[in-house]
Amino acid sequence: MAADLAGGGVLAFVDWRAAVTALDAGRLSCSDSEGQMLRIAASIAEGMPVDLRECLSILDKVNVGLVVDAVLRANGRRRVGGRAR
Repeated sequence: MAADLAGGGVLAFVDWRAAVTALDAGRLSCSDSEGQMLRIAASIAEGMPVDLRECLSILDKVNVGLVVDAVLRANGRRRVGGRAR
């Protein structure tokens, strides 16, 4: 869903609950790791419960790094040179 902003830009909107519901119902075509990344993103964005042990156990090193970066940013922090700042 997109909406025009007063300044002429476009704003994207994700219905996280609907996305996870579609994932649970098998209506989204994605890999297991993509599905787990969606679950983690929905948890960060809307506080939807997620089993981190289950989600993180199938992610590769790159995706785990993306999750770490997202968690740090959600906390108002970032990684610099591999360390949280």
